[in-house]
Amino acid sequence: MWQADSTCIRWLDAQPAASVVYVSFGSWVGPIGHDKIRELALGLEATGRPFLWAIKDDPSWRAGLPAGYAGSVAGRGKLVDWAPQDDVLGHAAVGCYLTHCGWNSTVEAIQHGVRMLCCPVSGDQFINCAYITRVWEVGLKLGSVRRDVVRDCIERIMGGAEGTRLQEKMDALRQRAVTAEARCLAQGNLRSFVNEIKRDHPLLTQIYNIL
Repeated sequence: MWQADSTCIRWLDAQPAASVVYVSFGSWVGPIGHDKIRELALGLEATGRPFLWAIKDDPSWRAGLPAGYAGSVAGRGKLVDWAPQDDVLGHAAVGCYLTHCGWNSTVEAIQHGVRMLCCPVSGDQFINCAYITRVWEVGLKLGSVRRDVVRDCIERIMGGAEGTRLQEKMDALRQRAVTAEARCLAQGNLRSFVNEIKRDHPLLTQIYNIL
């Protein structure tokens, strides 16, 4: 069992509001490859923004990091083996979540109103990505894991008119989800929460159910 790194929250406390990019591919996603890890690392560094990256302390993941990477981003980038995700997403310093689009992670991001940069890896993560980017419009899809694409997508989310529009959409979705969740919990039916936030898009719902 992984142990969450409690220093994450203290580190976030020292960062400006909505300034941090949080990166996590979840607990059960397999390694995405050394080349992609390297490009992702260099893209994060190129933004000049603070970031918190939950990356397993395992050669299958960390061997892809550029030599001396932790030192080159020290003070601005924090790498941890595991993060208390709900607490991280709920922290005021977090402004963007680079995610694999697992359903639990997607729901947590919505509950805390955090815009998403989507990098789906397998299965229904691609359907969740479609909801995030095309239906709800609360995030962007990372078209390819190249350092320049990573940098540019983060900048689109974190700054300017596009980022503001994404946040407005996210705030509206969060309010809808919170209201739906409260009603469904009162009814003792968590499944209906999923149905509630997907009800206006029957075609995507059919695809999701098939998978």
